[in-house]
Amino acid sequence: MILQRSQAEIDMSIFSILVLSLFLGLIVGAGVDKSQILPIALVSAVILFINRNKIGTTDTALQPDNDLQRGTASGKNYYTWQESGQFTFKVATKSFQGAIQQLLQKNTACSDVNSVPREHIFQACLIPDNDNPYNNNAIRIDIDNRTVGFLNLDEALKFRARLETKGLSNQITLCRAIVIEGAEENDKTPSYNVWLDIDAFE
Repeated sequence: MILQRSQAEIDMSIFSILVLSLFLGLIVGAGVDKSQILPIALVSAVILFINRNKIGTTDTALQPDNDLQRGTASGKNYYTWQESGQFTFKVATKSFQGAIQQLLQKNTACSDVNSVPREHIFQACLIPDNDNPYNNNAIRIDIDNRTVGFLNLDEALKFRARLETKGLSNQITLCRAIVIEGAEENDKTPSYNVWLDIDAFE
């Protein structure tokens, strides 16, 4: 589908080019010779106008993809692993108990209040964390823009092999996750475990 730009958007683009050109003319011309302000402004306007589409595309390309960085699934067509209902893969969550607690506080409507321990089902993003300073093969698990844990080293390597087999190397994928809220025996402090609904890694 080709989207037509409104006349107001086009006018605003031309206006922006004129303002920027005048600004460049003033800056450069003032440093060289005041008589050069208008010629420099005109040349700048022509160059900017001719390259306005390329400039717009570059600006868009340079904007960080926050959805990709944080694993947000909204509006993205990520590959989703088939549901098995087994929730067999436990995520290493020891260092992320606070983040999981905040996640549950924000999403109390997701909880099964009648279950003990309480269970919460979410959509999880499995993110190849290539820039991880401790393990460049790490697979990070994010839920609702919060990191809740990582796959262990062996599982991460097998998962990456699975991604490569499916032609999904270094891509974010999705699966269901269950967060189980409990407490250590004789301890009132809540603890949280995260399990992924994904077939066994081979």
